[in-house]
Amino acid sequence: MTGELRIGILGAGGIAERAMVEPSREVDGVRVDAIGARDPERAEAFAERLDLPKHGDYETILSDPDIDLVYLALPPITHAAWGVRALRAGKHVLCEKPLSVNGTTAAAIAEAAAETGRRAFVGFHYRLHGFTQRLLEVIASGVLGDVERADIDFSIPHFVVKPGNIRLDGDLGGGAVMDVGCYAVDLLRAAWGEPVVESATAVLYEDDPRIDLQTDAVLRLPSGAPASVRASFLGDDKGAMSLRVSGSAAELVATSVIVPQWGATLRVTAGGDVVIDAKAAEGENSYARQLEHLVAVLADGSPSILDAERGVGTMRVVDDIYRAAGLEPR
Repeated sequence: MTGELRIGILGAGGIAERAMVEPSREVDGVRVDAIGARDPERAEAFAERLDLPKHGDYETILSDPDIDLVYLALPPITHAAWGVRALRAGKHVLCEKPLSVNGTTAAAIAEAAAETGRRAFVGFHYRLHGFTQRLLEVIASGVLGDVERADIDFSIPHFVVKPGNIRLDGDLGGGAVMDVGCYAVDLLRAAWGEPVVESATAVLYEDDPRIDLQTDAVLRLPSGAPASVRASFLGDDKGAMSLRVSGSAAELVATSVIVPQWGATLRVTAGGDVVIDAKAAEGENSYARQLEHLVAVLADGSPSILDAERGVGTMRVVDDIYRAAGLEPR
């Protein structure tokens, strides 16, 4: 890729504005040129409100020779179909997380990228934030000693996900593990390697029993240490985005892990001593860092921690969690 990275968006929902349009305006070498929606009038309204030069339906974006990368701001059930089509149209692809609804369809995206010579990425934006990089460095440093257990609680406040929300629609691949549990799996893999799912239990949605309102899973890290994961739409009024790691030498607690710019904190204690006490830098935006990263790796061809090929493993673990909870993979 040479010159400016030109992006077209599929999907005119709020995530498109927050995760792509707004951060693109603070990143050099990238611009959002077009928005496509199933309803072209909705795309037109989005384009006019945010001053985007082009709009239309999905096919309009895929057929535009000036678009380099397509951002899929769509329900994950559609990612494989539109991702593969975009790749075959000669575009790079960024899928809003998760990469797809299951390991099989995620692999189809990665395979299409390999076949076409294009790049496909999954939008785990938090991985590019300086706070997350520091968190992973601390975990790898040995300061904790031998890891004895890890506990992740990614719970959305109970009043956020209400009837009518697409996250409660089984036809669209909804559910708590799909929405926030995929972050937990990605974090475990980033910090320690491939976990194995041992057990899981789910609280189901009465109106659609395919949907898990909350899932609690136990996984085993490569070292043999247990990792508990809670993914929930039933959190208290504040919710949770926390990681706790207990080691033989020290304990780590991190907050706001999914969205570090919301005041993430990192604290390591050994006995009564505070070893590390850190906060996310003010003003740093994980979505902007993600865009900077994409510009860089598309320019030089280097591997990415967001590559779809790597992201397939996360969805295979998500599949195993659902199976362990007695549910079918999405």
